[in-house]
Amino acid sequence: MANRDIDFGFVITAVGEPGASDEAMYREIFNDVEHGISLGYSTAWMIEHHFSDYFPTANPLQLLAFIAGRYPEIALGTCVLVLPWYQPLRLAEDIAQLRMLTDKPIHLGVGRGTAILEFERFGIPNMDETRDRFRETLEIVQKALHEDTITYEGKHLSVPLPTRLRPKVNPEGIHFYGAVGASPESGDIMADLGIPVMCTSIGDLEKQKATVDSWRERARGNGLDVDSCMLPIMVNCIIGDTDEDAIEEAKTYIPRFMQAQVDHYEAEDNHIRILETYTAWGKVFEAWKARCDPENIPPWCRFQLVGSPETVRQRTQEFIDAGFNHIFLQTATPGVPEEPRRRWMTRFAEEVAPHFSKRFSKAA
Repeated sequence: MANRDIDFGFVITAVGEPGASDEAMYREIFNDVEHGISLGYSTAWMIEHHFSDYFPTANPLQLLAFIAGRYPEIALGTCVLVLPWYQPLRLAEDIAQLRMLTDKPIHLGVGRGTAILEFERFGIPNMDETRDRFRETLEIVQKALHEDTITYEGKHLSVPLPTRLRPKVNPEGIHFYGAVGASPESGDIMADLGIPVMCTSIGDLEKQKATVDSWRERARGNGLDVDSCMLPIMVNCIIGDTDEDAIEEAKTYIPRFMQAQVDHYEAEDNHIRILETYTAWGKVFEAWKARCDPENIPPWCRFQLVGSPETVRQRTQEFIDAGFNHIFLQTATPGVPEEPRRRWMTRFAEEVAPHFSKRFSKAA
């Protein structure tokens, strides 16, 4: 128990048992927040997606504003805001307004997006522009939050007239994180933008550790205080009395999650392969399709927090050893009813988290 200062959060989003209405799933969002607070988790992370059954929480900042008023004791996060979909000044205003509504930290995971379904409907036909649009949107938002009056000229976006953000807020407490996969190049990109990386467990912890290490080296060279940065990772969590019990539950629920991803990202199509900046996603899509079969789930479990409490403690330590100091649980996936996801969150808080966080020691 060398680590007693690790932070733990949880994902909140619209999910429920198969066939649940949107109204029912949204009610469960707020019930999940109450449950997470009662267990001692520090941060609630909201997912953004559009136009399908895959996490239909279309306006994370609006939902977080409601949560800030109703549950002021919880810190807020996004996983992630897809920056190319936003008008940057309007996004900066929304972030500033949320800052006015909470005294807790705001952790803004940001990314460039992958689903062609969403890009087409937002009128952004060329997904190979998303790296530039991501960078320019982030630069405008950060300038607006930190400077009194801004102008900006980029390849795709501009602020030609001097503009002052209102409400004007102290940006201290607003933290940005760049969503990355497992390539050191992506970590370097975020280091050059001056923000920490955030990850999702993808089944190759060594590559993710290399990405974090590369980010640290480059960010430190850029003058960033890397030792004070939070480095978050989202990990699926299923806890049973034994490893076999947890894996059986994973075989029941995770194929529903994988199928929802395949459907939303149109992984059966080959469109992603013709995009120059998305070629790596072809392998990801193939893995999702394979995991729609329950028999292919056990190997996936090895790189998630799936197993007995002892096994999950060991794997939590592996993520910490890889450089992550904030682990947020994804128990809310498509098709998972309330009972199992609450049970997994409870067991992690009572049987795992106290080994790594003083915040949970009372529960232990």
